[in-house]
Amino acid sequence: MNPRQPYAQALAIKDGRIIAVGSDEEIRKVMPPDAEIIDAGGNSVFPGFIDTHVHFMMTGQDAAAVQLGKAKTRQDFIRLLAEKEKDLKPGMWLQGTGYDETQFPEKSLPSIEELDAVFPDRPVFAGRMDAHQVCLNTAAFRALGISPDEHGVEKTDDGRFSGVIKDPANGLVRTIMSDKLITDEMRREYLHIAAQEALKKGTTSLCVLEGGTLCNEKDVPVYLNYKDELPVHTYLLHQVMDVDKVISEGQRSIGGCIVLDGSMGSRTAALFEDYADMPGCRGELYYTQKEVDDFVMEAHCKGLQISMHCIGDRAIEVLLQAYEKALEKYPRYDHRHRFEHFSIPTWEQIERARRLGCYLAVQPAYVFSPSAEKMHRTRLGAQRQQRVCMHRTLLDKGFLLGGGSDASVTPISPFRGIASAMNHYNAAERISLYEGLKMFTSDAARFTFEENEKGTLEPGKLGDVAVIEGNIHEMDHSDMDAMDNIKFLYTIVEGEIKYKG
Repeated sequence: MNPRQPYAQALAIKDGRIIAVGSDEEIRKVMPPDAEIIDAGGNSVFPGFIDTHVHFMMTGQDAAAVQLGKAKTRQDFIRLLAEKEKDLKPGMWLQGTGYDETQFPEKSLPSIEELDAVFPDRPVFAGRMDAHQVCLNTAAFRALGISPDEHGVEKTDDGRFSGVIKDPANGLVRTIMSDKLITDEMRREYLHIAAQEALKKGTTSLCVLEGGTLCNEKDVPVYLNYKDELPVHTYLLHQVMDVDKVISEGQRSIGGCIVLDGSMGSRTAALFEDYADMPGCRGELYYTQKEVDDFVMEAHCKGLQISMHCIGDRAIEVLLQAYEKALEKYPRYDHRHRFEHFSIPTWEQIERARRLGCYLAVQPAYVFSPSAEKMHRTRLGAQRQQRVCMHRTLLDKGFLLGGGSDASVTPISPFRGIASAMNHYNAAERISLYEGLKMFTSDAARFTFEENEKGTLEPGKLGDVAVIEGNIHEMDHSDMDAMDNIKFLYTIVEGEIKYKG
């Protein structure tokens, strides 16, 4: 990924850093006699991959929960939970994650009556794949103590709790649940589970988006206490608006998924126009323009890099205006302010964001699933659908794109993201293999101000390396499942083998 030296045969790492890259003969000249030699066997070697958007603690927690993404029917949903429930001790909560009810024939979740019939006493807490909705049974709803009148708590026609909670109550429920269930030692274990998930996919560096309403504030001090024992590099985005607190933690950036809006799947992404399949619904804005303006101005003036979650065009507009006001009043070179997602911008918003020099943290895997095209068309209609995840357009406009997974919404998998961007259902938005690789290596490093440390294999940079099976140029890049399942042979962090496949 070094444009001055695109390909090489070998490299040498000493004391955690790359000291030479070149031919076999050149590297032999700098090798000490006792060097450990790894023969990559003619396979493909890359810089360690970088994921710019991971909910790290949540990824570890969800990896330990029931994987409800496997459910194809409402019956599957209940069956998978019931299988896990057999192994739980009395009093423990039954947790699931990753469901997508739009894939069920009924296009809906099991009713709360169905859940209560199978789990009358065991609290059930299941999170949707986009993390903007949860499904609870009555035992969980009562244990959490949520008021039925909280905004986002859905009710049946006769006024009873339906079993579904969306934003903004979704964030409140997740916070209460984490406070009740999870100990600091469990959080520490989740961090290590998430790190192993990353290493299995050649990912050596991650922007970890922690705390705030979407996650849990208790996660942050645990992360800060134990981050140095993790086998991967992490860069914190603390998801709060308390600027002084983040500065006191020694952070350079603030934000992440401070959610300005929700998701398309749950119709909570904030749009200028109605959802095509729900007239009168334009999603949700969770902060006022003034709240965002004040936060951005303070963080900008105190030198922090800023990021917020914006999926819909109406949410993008709020953050865009705040950036414009801050940068007009106090111009700042190389601020690298971010938009997280930037999923459905207008053409005019693209031009304004480009002029400001904003960075875009994107998640190409949002279009990996064959169902994504149908969902986007259903929610937005054919015309607006053309504005979803416009990677080709944004690159052509000169934006820097940082590839992310949004784990645990989609798995940590750089090649899933690359394959998704290369095979976008909108052919006009497809990108090349090299452009996709840059999104998860050299360009991604700039999102954390670490382009001199990571992202390419060249002397002086950290010895972070990923080796995959096969020649990347000889693979069928149109086979998205095969790309997602590329086998990683080695993941090396600062010259140490952390994963061997």
